[in-house]
Amino acid sequence: MSNRPSLVALRAFEAAARHGNFSVAAAELHQTPSAVSHQIKSLESYFGFPLFIRHSRHLELNNQGRRLFSVIKPAFDSIDQICTELRPFAETEKLAVHCSPSFASKWLGPRLTDFFAQYPQFTLNLSSSATPIDLHKHPELDMVIAYGAALKSSDICVESLGVEECCPMGAPALMGGRTEISFNELSSIPLIESQLNPLSWHDFFRQHGKPIAEIMHRPSFDRGALALAAAVDGLGLALESVRFAEQELARGTLVRYAIEDCQPVMREVHFLCYRHTQRNSPKIVAFREWLIDTCNKKG
Repeated sequence: MSNRPSLVALRAFEAAARHGNFSVAAAELHQTPSAVSHQIKSLESYFGFPLFIRHSRHLELNNQGRRLFSVIKPAFDSIDQICTELRPFAETEKLAVHCSPSFASKWLGPRLTDFFAQYPQFTLNLSSSATPIDLHKHPELDMVIAYGAALKSSDICVESLGVEECCPMGAPALMGGRTEISFNELSSIPLIESQLNPLSWHDFFRQHGKPIAEIMHRPSFDRGALALAAAVDGLGLALESVRFAEQELARGTLVRYAIEDCQPVMREVHFLCYRHTQRNSPKIVAFREWLIDTCNKKG
């Protein structure tokens, strides 16, 4: 019989070393922090020396721990990858995707018919929330479309869905048919805030070297779709991604407005995230290629 430590202990070590924290590793492995700590201690007893420098709030690999981790991590990555590739097709045809509510309703939802037409073999489970999602803590999810910024990790692939135009938009009649606004006029126009938008009105004016306009009231909404709906109703100007407003702009219920000496801001807003070990999974490859191709299309 081979005299080597258990795979359970080695997996606990790999997770703890990757996260630098017993609690986070335990959540990923569906164990208690004490169970993970016990596995690490058993491994250190086996080797006869410690593998971590234990700080009050985090773990740090020592030299021996780094040597072990450099071999263990790619080994587990390879195991995870081959298990993903060899799973029966029936188990991999369901794709679970999570994104923000506004992205789901304003952009992704209207285009899913095209995805199903190209890939009828897959079933899509789409969920949404305004809360940032960490794939490490949600094994039930395959992919996350992050809004604003992505939670980066060495074992998570993160890809930008392209540069988006963010500009002021409002109802056509907001300024009596005019779409050019002088800076002085802003004091009489409500600037609608979208709380989750990574680009605030303050950021917009600061980037253009302008002081933010003094406005008595600034309506605020917790998602972009609601901010755009308020702009359609004539409440004021919304500063949002044009990607969210494609339907309203096409129908003419919203128009772009140009503020004196200010240009639209071009920035990366949405990011596709998936596990590195699943990068070759047929469902991951199909949805990734379709999503990026669709994002690159005009209109």
